[in-house]
Amino acid sequence: MTAPLFQRQSTGGVVARDGFDYQDAFLLEHIPLYLSQGAFSHAVSELLGDVEVRYHRPGGGTFCVLHEAKRNQLTTNAFWAEVARFSELHDAAPDEYVRFVLVCGDFNGDFDPLFRKLERYRGPADSLNSDSSIRASAEADIEATIVGLGQTVDVARFVLERVSFVKYSDANVAGAFASMMATHLPTMANMRGVDVSTFRGRCKELVDGSTKGLVSRRALESALVESAPDLASEWLGTATKVQLLGDPPARFEDLSLEVGRFNGPLRGTLGVGAWTEFHDQLTAMGQFILASRERRGVRLSAKQRMSLACTVGYCLSATSGFTLQMTHNGQTLDTASHERSSDKFFGMSEEAPDRAGDEGVAAISFPYPGHDDVLATARGLGLTGAPKVFLASVSALTSVAVLNAAVHEAKAALVAFRSRHQLSRVHLFIKAPSAFAMALGHRLNGVGVVQLYDWVDLSYQATAELR
Repeated sequence: MTAPLFQRQSTGGVVARDGFDYQDAFLLEHIPLYLSQGAFSHAVSELLGDVEVRYHRPGGGTFCVLHEAKRNQLTTNAFWAEVARFSELHDAAPDEYVRFVLVCGDFNGDFDPLFRKLERYRGPADSLNSDSSIRASAEADIEATIVGLGQTVDVARFVLERVSFVKYSDANVAGAFASMMATHLPTMANMRGVDVSTFRGRCKELVDGSTKGLVSRRALESALVESAPDLASEWLGTATKVQLLGDPPARFEDLSLEVGRFNGPLRGTLGVGAWTEFHDQLTAMGQFILASRERRGVRLSAKQRMSLACTVGYCLSATSGFTLQMTHNGQTLDTASHERSSDKFFGMSEEAPDRAGDEGVAAISFPYPGHDDVLATARGLGLTGAPKVFLASVSALTSVAVLNAAVHEAKAALVAFRSRHQLSRVHLFIKAPSAFAMALGHRLNGVGVVQLYDWVDLSYQATAELR
């Protein structure tokens, strides 16, 4: 049995570039769309399909959208043969080859009813609930249509879940590329026509070499900045959006992680393994961002529970080069701003240890106190005699300057506390707005091992451990 990589369908195009103008045009035209998708990593031609577009996959590797591009109309048999090969590739690597697109200059009119149903199902019907009876009836109707075209129920389900059909003309790539730029990259809306043309030319050079190497996101973004130097600062200042979702992500094209259980009522019982897995996934996502673009800003919601917010900031740390645009209660707080209020934010008190040890307790609370609950938890942990530091304030986070001052004071106090008592572990309790927890995590280096706690069911419970 020949491995998929060495089958004739995979290698034929590399030997002879007949028909490549068509598939290259499709790839070139859609580059602005791909750059608008945060998880887009790279594209390559003639690997297992005509064009493969790949996206960062949480946990490692990439998801692939495989395209087969045929300028002419396929016969019915050839059409279903392409679908059959898609299915074979998915079966061979179900966690890698996850979606398929058949691109043709035209399709047999017999498929028009199917295409109309798929378009409506994947368009307006996408707003229906996953358990909607209307959605279920539409799925059954589409499957019946495919079966009526002579295919099995399994093929029908595969097409419904994983295959798209695109009618594409390469008659005006330049105009379509410019339109894609305006639609998908609004930051570059003021890009001059000559610069758009220059960028398209640079992209074409990269696409022309796509059978010998990757068309990487980093190379495309570099070409964009070099093609429009007057707008370079605007593009480089555009933050990458990261979504922290309560449910499994519906789109792998976006950079997103499911965090529902880390915000939920059982977050204190998840155990170190679950928190470590999340930490590793977000750290890997951060490494992908750093490797795939010059832009270092990350935009995300700070409306999370304390431990999750702090862990997110820690994984996307300032020492790694990130800045965070945190949305919180209608505000956007940007750590790229170094403005700092001169007003003192915290009052500090400390309890000296009554025994030797290498673990300490730190509590940060504002605008409401949390001293007594922390002491009760410390007793339960056997840390009654451990060194303790308490930072408290009645102030609110009214601006990024105030946030920076609060984080600066808290970070300095924690570093000094650890050093003064030669601690190997700090048990950290935060009772504050979650934007503060995220910003503190963002700058929480030099403190050693930090054990975080969340207030759940009227008591503090251990959650993430930051190392």
